[in-house]
Amino acid sequence: MKRRVLTGVFLFLVLYRLPAQGIVDPPLDQKIDWNGYIQLRSTTNFNDHFGFALRRLKLWMRSGPGFSDHWSFKVQTTFSSFHKEKFFLQDVKLGYRTGIFSLEMGQFVPEYSLQRFQHDYLIPPIERAKVINTLIPDGTLGVRDLGVQGTLTSRNHLVQTSLGIFNGYGILEYRLNNTGFMITHKTGLDIPWQNNSLQVGYSFQYRKAEDLRIPFVLPDTVFFTGNDIRYNFFAMFSSKYFLIQGEYLHAGFDGETADGYYILSALTIRKSQIVLSWEKYKDLIAGTSDKPYIRAGYNLLIKSYKLKVSLDNYYQLSENRIQKYFATVQLQFFIK
Repeated sequence: MKRRVLTGVFLFLVLYRLPAQGIVDPPLDQKIDWNGYIQLRSTTNFNDHFGFALRRLKLWMRSGPGFSDHWSFKVQTTFSSFHKEKFFLQDVKLGYRTGIFSLEMGQFVPEYSLQRFQHDYLIPPIERAKVINTLIPDGTLGVRDLGVQGTLTSRNHLVQTSLGIFNGYGILEYRLNNTGFMITHKTGLDIPWQNNSLQVGYSFQYRKAEDLRIPFVLPDTVFFTGNDIRYNFFAMFSSKYFLIQGEYLHAGFDGETADGYYILSALTIRKSQIVLSWEKYKDLIAGTSDKPYIRAGYNLLIKSYKLKVSLDNYYQLSENRIQKYFATVQLQFFIK
């Protein structure tokens, strides 16, 4: 952990000394691009809980357009109250691209699911769906993994398909004598329609698990060894003003099943965005509630996603009664 803290501090100092550039389209001759953002929030249930938190201080450094015609890199770290005030090293990856083929190597998120690859600063809700956070391949194991992944993208960007092989136990530990592995695959179609977009696709994962503890999916007392097979279907329609998307995720552990889904919608009019979502997740832990959760929120897009304020209401619906209610106010702003 000390190594991660030192890495985070070093990265911050490096980023601090680099000259500032544009966030979206860096100059064509720029070799290194960097940016970051901060999310500050306050949450209460209007009963016995009230508190402030630094949800994210995220910093990244990556190759710019002028770095190389084929090679690229990215290093990303985050600091969060949820990580007990420690810097957490997330992405450390090297990329190679030629024509319609690209290759990623290192520590990164395996291609799986739609919402997991929508940036947390861009998605309408303040958090991804619970089923996404738990049932993607390394959701509760550090999200990232160590491995290699190849991707083919059609020249018209209509079809993209990826295949990767990874250690299969996340990044919260390193096993010198690991005998397991994980294979992931994802294919998506991005169909343009006038000024709108329709995306559909699926994901698949096979893991040969060895003595693996999977929090929030399996009981804490279980160290699973066997076949961990998962799949996912997703779809999204988006236009200038309206978005609706949904996903289903399924995970099988030698006959035992955890699964769930979410449906999310957002309406954007000028600087206002209204958010509604319904999500349901069923784990394999006795005593946890499988009742659905509802999210109702509002985003004030002061400077689009670079500066916005979010009001969020999140609760569980059980027997037509609101339970586990939390209200959150969040401020998000970019460093440059």
